[in-house]
Amino acid sequence: MKKKITKIIIFIIIMFLVIGTVCYRTIFVCNNEKLENITYKSNNLIIQEINKGNTENKDLIILGSGYSLTVNANDKIIEHDPLMIMPKNNFLEETVLSVFFPFESNGLEEAGRELAEFINVNEHNYDSVTLIGLSKCGVCFANATKWITNKKKITIITISAPFKGTDKAQIAKEKLNFFEKFLFLSIYSNHNVDQDLIPNSKFMQNADYSGLADCKKHINIISICPKKTNNYLDNILCYLDKKLEINGDGIISFDSQKILYPNTIEIQIEATHAYSMQKGIEMFLSEKEGSSIKSYHFILTT
Repeated sequence: MKKKITKIIIFIIIMFLVIGTVCYRTIFVCNNEKLENITYKSNNLIIQEINKGNTENKDLIILGSGYSLTVNANDKIIEHDPLMIMPKNNFLEETVLSVFFPFESNGLEEAGRELAEFINVNEHNYDSVTLIGLSKCGVCFANATKWITNKKKITIITISAPFKGTDKAQIAKEKLNFFEKFLFLSIYSNHNVDQDLIPNSKFMQNADYSGLADCKKHINIISICPKKTNNYLDNILCYLDKKLEINGDGIISFDSQKILYPNTIEIQIEATHAYSMQKGIEMFLSEKEGSSIKSYHFILTT
C-alpha cells in the first residue's frame, strides 16, 4: 500500500513539473519573442541563421530539431510547440542554420523540397554541407536528398528518425489512463508534419530515402532508453516507452529508426528522444576533432 501511495505522489509531482515547464515555456519565454536572422521564410519552412561563421571556413551546418513554430509579419513567434528549446550553437567556425516547420506547413514533402532548393541555390558558397536532423527533421532531410543536385558535398546525420513512421498517438489513446494521456499530450505536438509520420500516411507511403546512397556520408544514430535516468523528462519517456511497448527511446521504436544504405554508418546510443540530438552533436564534434568515440556502439560500418 505504501509503495502504491509513493508511486502516486511521485507521478503527481512529475505531472506538475511538466505542466509548469510547458506553461513557463509557452507564456514567458518564446511567445512574442523575435526570431532573429531569418534567411528563408515560407508557409512550409523557416530557416534561421544562428552562427555566421568564420570567413575562412567554408562549411555549412543545417540543424533540424523538429520543432514547429509560427511567426508573424514582424518575425515574432506567435505559436510554438510545447517544451520548445531554441537551438544552441555548438559550432564556432562554421555557418550554422536552424530549420523550423510553421504550423500551417503542408507537410514534410513540401518542406523538404524547399530545403533542397535552398541548398541547391547556396551550396556553391561552401566546401561541405552537413545536415543534422532529429526525429521528423531526420526523415524530412533524408527524403529531401532526392532533390539535392550536388549530393557528393552532403553529409547527413539522422537522429532518432522514424523512417517507418510511428503511431504513438493512437497507441497512447488505447493504453494510457486519463492522467497519463494528459501528461503525454503536454509534451506531444500534432501538426501536419506530425501527421505525416503516421505509418499509413501519404507521405510515408511515398517517402523516398534513396538519395542518401549518393551522399558523401550518412550517419544514422539510433537511440534507446538509457538503463539509468538522471532527470524527470528521461523518467517520463522511459516510463512511456515501457507502458506503450515502444521498445525505443520513449517516442520512436528501435525498428522504425533502422535504415541502411552502402554509405551508412549506423550507431546506437543510450538516450531518450529528448536528449538524443544533444548526444548526436557531441558525437559529431568528437569525430571532427579526432577524439575517441568508443562510448558509442557501432552497429555497422561500411
